[in-house]
Amino acid sequence: MATKSITSCVLLAFLSLAGVYSGAISAAENAPIMPLAQHSLLLDLAHAGDRVVVAGERGHVLFSDDRGATWTQAGVPTRQMLTALFFVDESRGWAVGHDGLVLLTDDGGASWRVQRDGLAAQQQLNLEARERAHREVGRIEAALAKAGPAAAREQMQDLQLALEDALLDLEDAELALQEHVFTSPLMDVWFRDAEHGFAVGAFGSLLVTVDGGQRWEHVPERVDNPEEFHLNAVVGDSQGRVFIAGEGGLLYRSLDGGRSFVRLEGFYQGSWFGALWLAKLERLLVYGLRGNLYFSDDFGDSWRQPEGGTDLTLSGGTASDDTVVVVGGAGSVLMSVNGGDSFEFYQIEDRLPLGAALLVGDRLILAGQGGVKYRNEGQLNE
Repeated sequence: MATKSITSCVLLAFLSLAGVYSGAISAAENAPIMPLAQHSLLLDLAHAGDRVVVAGERGHVLFSDDRGATWTQAGVPTRQMLTALFFVDESRGWAVGHDGLVLLTDDGGASWRVQRDGLAAQQQLNLEARERAHREVGRIEAALAKAGPAAAREQMQDLQLALEDALLDLEDAELALQEHVFTSPLMDVWFRDAEHGFAVGAFGSLLVTVDGGQRWEHVPERVDNPEEFHLNAVVGDSQGRVFIAGEGGLLYRSLDGGRSFVRLEGFYQGSWFGALWLAKLERLLVYGLRGNLYFSDDFGDSWRQPEGGTDLTLSGGTASDDTVVVVGGAGSVLMSVNGGDSFEFYQIEDRLPLGAALLVGDRLILAGQGGVKYRNEGQLNE
């Protein structure tokens, strides 16, 4: 969303999309080791077993083995902004970020390697687009030659128009190969198990893998999104159901492991910035602009609004059993102890935007602008 204005009330939600066209920074540059990295802009938190991992700007990844009291910066082979984390167990996890980057760790977040170079992947897509355009031009030229002068005038006109369109597509494809390579940032990542995963991002980006990320396939056509709205969140269950939420009130559901998606009937036209799956309750929860927060107990067929809330934009959340926490603008924290039926509002004293939360025992770890911080039970208003 670098091309759109950013207002203070949604600062954190959009900061992760800032610099959409950030190809000038190479993914191969290592993130700088900085003593104050834990106070930088941090956008997501995740459990890696008992370890807590956080990621954000400049490729910063930090981990804590003492429930957030102290942090160690990990070795990371990028300076790109990292927007989301997901771990399938205490060792194996993924991070995604700008330039379509996917990172992998096998040691609980202590070290990372590039699994998908988004710029290289985009260059390959550009090459394939040019080859398709070449083939289409050749096909139409062959059809014109075969039709010959005896062809009906209407048929010839249709072929000539088709050839003009194909030549324009070829010209666009050639220009894309001559220009600097740009690609969209990824905004969220989720894995059903160690093999089957999804990543979503700006301008309708949708990636899937069935081999733990050894190969990521770009499949935006699986969702009905002709406007190319941003896809901001992806969650699912262990039975093959997948849910995606995004800009413009977009909601999608898959019941076949992500092979196909149905666009759900929209009931809100603003942007969704996150989603949670509450496995114990089999409940979906989505949240976004202006404090919009809804839950569904039938995987998206119907939605209800919980009691309590805020009109501040919500951009991150976490859940553990019946406890649900959603955070957002101006240090806002919404907490539920009944699975999302109702929420109490709290506000962190520094009023800085929050982008992520994680429950660790009786401690709530928060991350956002100004870095990572924690609150013990009963300290939310301090």
